[in-house]
Amino acid sequence: MRYCSACRCFNMGRPNFCQYCGRSWGGRICFSCGERNVPNAQFCGWCGRETLSELMPPVPLWARLLPLLLPLIWGLLLTIGHSLVIALAGFGLFLLMAYLVLPRTIRWVIAWGVKAGTRSWQRRRQANRHSHYI
Repeated sequence: MRYCSACRCFNMGRPNFCQYCGRSWGGRICFSCGERNVPNAQFCGWCGRETLSELMPPVPLWARLLPLLLPLIWGLLLTIGHSLVIALAGFGLFLLMAYLVLPRTIRWVIAWGVKAGTRSWQRRRQANRHSHYI
């Protein structure tokens, strides 16, 4: 991946020219014969023509380091996400095990409370649904 400091775009692969502004990296390229010339050349050293590409301005340090740091950042994000998924699954398993270890009467009370809460929620929802018709 190459960063064009003239138009501030990233180019995939290692092209000789920027795909967005047409400038070249590392030297001036002749449009007639395709030969690479030194950066300060005024004429092509091979064919003698004046049809040379424009030079790229210097690339800043952050643009050189970005392709190296992106995989590290992505790997860190995936590791954190994976750890969160495992922690949530472990917490859910802990709650299930704690529920199964409780005596049967306490489990019935918990189940009754969940059902009662669901019924009252359904009643409130039903009442709110028909209240605008009155």
